Amino acid sequence: MSPRPQPSSDAPFDAALALARARRFDEALSALRRAAGAGSRHADAALAFAELARTAEESGAARHALEALDAATALAPGYADLHYRRGCALITAQRHADARAAFDRALAINPRYAAARLERALLDARDGRLAEALAALRALDEERRVEEPAAFQRGLKSLERADWEEAGALLKSALRLSDPVLDSLIARHQALIGQGEHVEARRALREAVTAHPEYPDLHYLLGCCELESGFIDDAIASFARALELHPDYHAARVQFARALEAIGDLAQAGDQVALVLDADPAHGQALELEQRWSRRRTPAAPQQGPRKRP
Repeated sequence: MSPRPQPSSDAPFDAALALARARRFDEALSALRRAAGAGSRHADAALAFAELARTAEESGAARHALEALDAATALAPGYADLHYRRGCALITAQRHADARAAFDRALAINPRYAAARLERALLDARDGRLAEALAALRALDEERRVEEPAAFQRGLKSLERADWEEAGALLKSALRLSDPVLDSLIARHQALIGQGEHVEARRALREAVTAHPEYPDLHYLLGCCELESGFIDDAIASFARALELHPDYHAARVQFARALEAIGDLAQAGDQVALVLDADPAHGQALELEQRWSRRRTPAAPQQGPRKRP
């Protein structure tokens, strides 16, 4: 693992970070620069700038996020994670050459940094170097255990047809890699749920899905919110879209089955649960649903039709 800054026991940057949480990013950056120059350890200051960047990303303030990451990497140039995050921010800013340099810096520190290797390959593909990108990804496939091989192959096919966003989402899912954009959006959703702001959390997810329709996780989370709020038809549509993007997304398929149950379509719900159990016979939630439904069936119940994927 590459080194990364660790939280400090003191909190000299709290005032600046409070300004960031209030979305006063220009003031927050100025305050943090002053605090960073007041004898603080560089790693601690870099961590504070990285936290400010995360808050800015959650608010859609891409320029401020990049400024914060510029400062973070200047203070802690030996941390691969910071260069990786800066590279992702530079892609958002359409500064591809600078993003490539940032990923190269991360990989110089940690050549086995899979997330940086993936982002660099995706960047190569966007810039017309498809053969290089596919070669790099296949090498990554050979060196690293792919958690979801089918999703990985679908990601490569999406890359070949120039669907960069879908390719990135599928490949990251297949390799179980962190995605800074997705992590930021999910963190915002969880924070709103933790504050009891369920309507705002659902609205924020809808906005996130509109801005990033390629992420199956966002469709899944939105579907869960809609299901819990009683918007069953909307939930069915959200889960179906998540499964269209990622057919092996078992959690989404189980929730899809629950939504179908809510509208009384037990036959199709049973088909969806059976698909999950075909792939993962020990899946706890799917087993629970199957057992609950089996207790409600009578011996005269008609045979289920062929299993269908949405």
